[in-house]
Amino acid sequence: MDTIAKTLDVDPRRGVDEPSGRPHLPYKTLTIALGAAQGNTLIKLAPGTYSVATGERFPITVPDNVMIAGQESTQGQGIAIAGSGPGPGATSVGLILQGQSQLRGVTVQNPQGIGILIDAGAPLVRACRLSQCKVGLQVSGAASPLVAKTVVTDCGDRGLSFVDQARGEVQDCTVERCGTGIYLGQNAAPLIRGCQCSNNQAGMQVAGAASPVLRQNRLVQNQTAGLVVQDTGRPDLGQPDDPAGNILRYNRQSDLRNDTRQNLTLVGNDVIPTGLVGTVNLVASQWPDPASVPPVLLDRPTVSSAPPEPSNPPPDKIPAPAAPVPSRFTDLGGHWATPYIEALADRGLVKGYGNGTYRPQETINRGQFAAMVAASYSALDPVRGAVTFVDVPSTHWAASAIDQAQRKGFLGGYPDQTFRPNQGMVRVQAMVAVATGLKLPPAPASGLGVYRDRAQIPSYAIDALASATQSGLVINHPDPELLRPLETMTRAEVAVLIYQGLVAQGKAPPLTTVATPPAAMAQGSFPDIQTHWALDFIQGLLNLGLVQGDDAGRFNPAQPMTRAQFAALVSRAFAPAPRRPAQLFRDVPAGYWGASAIQTAYRGGFLSGFPDQTFGPENPLLRAQVWVALISGLALLPNQPGNLRLLERYRDRATIPDYGVNAIAKATQLGLVVNVPDLAQLNPNRVASRADVCAAVYQALVLQLRATRIDNPFIVRP
Repeated sequence: MDTIAKTLDVDPRRGVDEPSGRPHLPYKTLTIALGAAQGNTLIKLAPGTYSVATGERFPITVPDNVMIAGQESTQGQGIAIAGSGPGPGATSVGLILQGQSQLRGVTVQNPQGIGILIDAGAPLVRACRLSQCKVGLQVSGAASPLVAKTVVTDCGDRGLSFVDQARGEVQDCTVERCGTGIYLGQNAAPLIRGCQCSNNQAGMQVAGAASPVLRQNRLVQNQTAGLVVQDTGRPDLGQPDDPAGNILRYNRQSDLRNDTRQNLTLVGNDVIPTGLVGTVNLVASQWPDPASVPPVLLDRPTVSSAPPEPSNPPPDKIPAPAAPVPSRFTDLGGHWATPYIEALADRGLVKGYGNGTYRPQETINRGQFAAMVAASYSALDPVRGAVTFVDVPSTHWAASAIDQAQRKGFLGGYPDQTFRPNQGMVRVQAMVAVATGLKLPPAPASGLGVYRDRAQIPSYAIDALASATQSGLVINHPDPELLRPLETMTRAEVAVLIYQGLVAQGKAPPLTTVATPPAAMAQGSFPDIQTHWALDFIQGLLNLGLVQGDDAGRFNPAQPMTRAQFAALVSRAFAPAPRRPAQLFRDVPAGYWGASAIQTAYRGGFLSGFPDQTFGPENPLLRAQVWVALISGLALLPNQPGNLRLLERYRDRATIPDYGVNAIAKATQLGLVVNVPDLAQLNPNRVASRADVCAAVYQALVLQLRATRIDNPFIVRP
């Protein structure tokens, strides 16, 4: 759907079907709106539940070239299509997607059967939520859909199912608490990449003669197996020149179970040999070790990245919250520009870095901006001849893009015949460039009165900027009335500007998202950490599903963390394998909330009990004990002492207890020590706050390459 010819609104609470009452009233039911839809129609759903009770008739069929849009930024929270009717073969079906139809930002529920059925065509399902179905989504026939950024939970039989000759792609999806997370049967052969399957009975099952391609997926913490291969199934788990990058770890019975008679070859996956059952051949990748490759801008867009780390199922007092809005880039999280960046990434128009990040706050230069406009508006014809810039040799990485951007009227050079590709791209220049290159219609300069800092707008930019404002190109965050025209633009801001330019051309739909959300608190965060020194550490653990606040939604970073709470956190974060037998503690009864986590942490070597056979679950931890526990539980000090000279940097080195000297030296060496406000003051015998513990645990995840490295001034660098 390159263009939208017609837009229809549906609201089950205030809409009417007969008579429709449009244009000032929406439809009441999606069923009637679909009957009125013709090619290239966008149907916008208001919050509410669309069910038989509100007049819907199931199954609901979405025809070719019709897009149903709810709220992508929340993955359809509060916008639910709930119900079912007899589908093909008398199966119970909620929705049927046909042709090139699209479903975006909608929740689908069908406890009786299949939530979404795709048996032909190449529909798109993006940023949706499928829950409480027997099968969340089933793809059959020769269908080839794209399913992206969708959360599938609590489906009793299968989360996602591909059968018959189904192809297509599933990317950056999360499947949890289902019977089988992703089922691939018969002759299905889709590409599954960047997905997370956790807390299911089985993470993924390949049966029949299915031959899916599996890349950068996490199959972790499932009740039986992470991946089961049966019959003559033959999943592609990597090639010597194309390592798979899947993580199969921490599943209860086995990480991979090969029940076939053939040898299954794995290349470039994160597995432990003891977790493999059946005939499995581990082959080394021909790619260099990623750790030896510095982060560089990719030559093509990043195709996937690890989804959020899953939570551990045992109940405790730090339960995992709902997964945040997923992204292929590890550092976007709840960033306000995520929907725009992801929309461009889907089109192959933005690029990530080699370590899976996007770096939204990084500024962009003129050469990079030229590359983005040249790629994004490639269909435009040149409007002027070529110009040779003395500082852009033919060997420059952006030479071709700069030439296209100049000839198509987006950018020009300076009077001295330079282009200055490494100079930062100022916000007003970028907005003028896009408005000029797209030939936006003129607008009165009075429209610039909405900006409180309009006095800073250069005179040459007034007309073009007025056009950009009228055409919706300008989105200011966090304050819509502050243009900040002379600031250098960030990568996130440029992505938003580029996407809005596509919207102005009619080549992209307007995003159903709040353009300028409040800056006070990141989406999915805690109000009491926004100005706290440990914000990035705590937010990082929250994004990984490892911590939660109290009933009032606060995290209480300054409060102590008890031994039981610490056991729950490390059990979930590291899922340690048992290293010693279980131990009964007199003060941890079987019904205690943290009993299971305490046993996991004890058996994994993170914590021990006291000589009187007690554990002290409600006792607070000391800072020294946190580092000792992490070093011990992660086996980071096997046979060699820490470098004790590193302890000389601490003024209070003499107060380090004897039991912690080697471990704290090792923790310092590995970057696990975070001292606030004084890097040279260790305070080893001070009670550890919840913030202290989160900082140390997050740094341990960074060490394991399971979390994005952050730049915090209080991290002690060896």
